[in-house]
Amino acid sequence: MTKTSDAVPLDRRRDRIVALVKSTGFMAVEELARRFNVSVQTIRTDLRDLHEQGRVFRRHGLAGPAPDPDNSAYEKREVWNRTGKMAIAAKVADLIPEGCTLAIGTGTTAELAAQHLAAHRNLTVLTNNLHVVMALQNAPNVTLRLAGGTVRTRDLDIIGADSADFFGSMRADFGIVSVGGMSDTGDLLDFNMDEVRARRALVSCCDHAILMIDEKKVGRKALCRDGHASDFQTVLLNTAPSDALQRALVKARCQIVVVN
Repeated sequence: MTKTSDAVPLDRRRDRIVALVKSTGFMAVEELARRFNVSVQTIRTDLRDLHEQGRVFRRHGLAGPAPDPDNSAYEKREVWNRTGKMAIAAKVADLIPEGCTLAIGTGTTAELAAQHLAAHRNLTVLTNNLHVVMALQNAPNVTLRLAGGTVRTRDLDIIGADSADFFGSMRADFGIVSVGGMSDTGDLLDFNMDEVRARRALVSCCDHAILMIDEKKVGRKALCRDGHASDFQTVLLNTAPSDALQRALVKARCQIVVVN
């Protein structure tokens, strides 16, 4: 196998790494080092920087093509595994008592949960999700508080620093969130750091955090990894967790609820 010259400039080498993993798929760090005639440590540095830029994906000594930089359109996500999401949303409504303060995050499952909560009495709902507001706008016993800031028009939500400041100034009894994806072992994934910041702030402001994960999210890749399912008091799934995830949740004393 022919190695590239060690005189290849850094930026050009990194461009070639990106092109190579796009065409080849996942490659070992050692193989890339041989290909480009540089040390393993140099390749690791390249991959770290390329990963932070969203140009490649790193996993356990391998480098592969970066996942899509953003989530699919809201309308497409609404119909993905709708039956599973509906089951999760209905169970969330059973877990939330009347008369509490509830923080609700972004996403299609959150919207469905809000629809099921419309009959609850004396709820105060904190949210950065306009779909949640619309789902609850005619509920006679619900007080709504919406994060201010710039609306992400594609998803009709407010994320990033504005949401973080909003949730950071509030306190809720319960919080419900979903994420862009989750690894088989429970690592949480989102498509950009603005989504991560909003989720972090929401979880931090509530006494009891509930994570909603439908089966299409498990194993789904997204660029930003932050947090773990075991950070939540309750994890709702519509399919049984892997053995590794179940062990982690049990160790963290999480309540595991599987609905179908």
